[in-house]
Amino acid sequence: MHKRAFGAATDALEKATSELLLPVTGKATAEPAKDAHTFTLKGTKGAEKDPEARLVYFVKSNGELVLTWRVETDVLDNWLLSYVDANTNEEIHGVVDWVQDATFKV
Repeated sequence: MHKRAFGAATDALEKATSELLLPVTGKATAEPAKDAHTFTLKGTKGAEKDPEARLVYFVKSNGELVLTWRVETDVLDNWLLSYVDANTNEEIHGVVDWVQDATFKV
């Protein structure tokens, strides 16, 4: 049995913030959370709360299953889930913005 190799959660945050032009700055450190393969990324500024990264599988449009870091960032008008390739941290496979298009009436 061999251990599966993957990039660092902090590198995935750096890729997401630089590629998506997010106002998150500083050098993050990864602190393990309760769940396996989940990390709180501390030491940055610009997000409403510390970003979080979790290893998950992502299904690409061609049906291929890839291991990704799901990087969660809450920056003012956007709450983003960015799916960064966990093997290379060089490609963002998908982004979900939970707040951008949300509206509600009171």
